[in-house]
Amino acid sequence: MNRKLIIALVAVLVAIGLAGVIWTNREKPVVAGPPLPSFDYALADSWAVRPETKPPAVWEMGWAFDVLVLASDAALGAGEGDAGGRARGKAADEAADLAAAFDDIGEVYVPFLRESDLGGDLTAAMTAYLANDNRGRALLVATDLPLTPETAAAFSADPLLRDRFAGVLVFGEAAEAAGFPAATDMTAVCSRRYETAGGCTLVATLDQQGIKYALTGQAAGGGKLVDGFIPWLNDRASKLAEPLGDFEEVEIVPIQQAPEGQ
Repeated sequence: MNRKLIIALVAVLVAIGLAGVIWTNREKPVVAGPPLPSFDYALADSWAVRPETKPPAVWEMGWAFDVLVLASDAALGAGEGDAGGRARGKAADEAADLAAAFDDIGEVYVPFLRESDLGGDLTAAMTAYLANDNRGRALLVATDLPLTPETAAAFSADPLLRDRFAGVLVFGEAAEAAGFPAATDMTAVCSRRYETAGGCTLVATLDQQGIKYALTGQAAGGGKLVDGFIPWLNDRASKLAEPLGDFEEVEIVPIQQAPEGQ
């Protein structure tokens, strides 16, 4: 074979090989799926984990704990909102594995979140939980995400809620950035039990045991945030009365005693 022809063939093969390498290592185009609609946290399918039956209210069975877990594992990206989609199912499974770490504290709630609006969904989920599910129960928040100023304001604005708020367990690789904003006045957020105890935030260590997780170290079982909290509530906090429903809107007119002789 002609030497020049051989050189030409080798050059063509080298060019084809280089083109393949360049194509393989090219920057992949970003394919954006449809934006997720906002979640309605009054509906069960907006929650990755939620009790199958509504736990008893404080006025029915006394003090008990709920754990509201606000976790990046339950966050969905664009195009992952289909209720039957694999991404949503995977997020639900991961949230359930994470929720196992808090089962020995109380009833666990984990809302789905949108990656595109984590802060808005954190606030909306907590607001809906307090309105529809809490029913006067003691509350522990566990999160690996920064909470919004609005979530802090919910506690500082409601003394009864603040009294039964055990605090925040922060976990994950960026635990130092999770929880309430640094500027939060924790003496206005934590219950009276913690006003002189350095706040009500505890860094939690999660160990993976199989596919499930468990709290270890001083955070096991909720640690100092949970230990002794129910007895403290029994001694110091006021249990809520059962809501009156429609009767709450009825104006109560004082009964005046008729003058003597009438």
